[in-house]
Amino acid sequence: MQRLEDFFATGDYQVMGNLEIYFQNTLYVFFRLLGFYVDVERRTSRGRIDVVMQTPDYVYILELKINQSAAVALQQIEEKGYARPFESDPRQLFKIGVNFSTETKLIDDWEVIDK
Repeated sequence: MQRLEDFFATGDYQVMGNLEIYFQNTLYVFFRLLGFYVDVERRTSRGRIDVVMQTPDYVYILELKINQSAAVALQQIEEKGYARPFESDPRQLFKIGVNFSTETKLIDDWEVIDK
């Protein structure tokens, strides 16, 4: 997450958008370039997961918020049961709440829960 914070800090404030989809697409490209399997807006029985990144050993569920908090994002992961499709998966699961600030164009809050 620290590297992602640093990455967003290099962006041009005139180019960066204020919508969640901007940050979501940037994360998608970033993770794909690193060679990870990434799914955005993955549908579940109770909603859509913003970003799911999978490696041979790990599954990362990311919920993104704009001008809110990481806690609000994690609460949505729990309330919507976004981790449910991965409960029998043997890989280690991480739930990650991320908040972006439209004022600073940066990640300003994040929290990770490892299950």
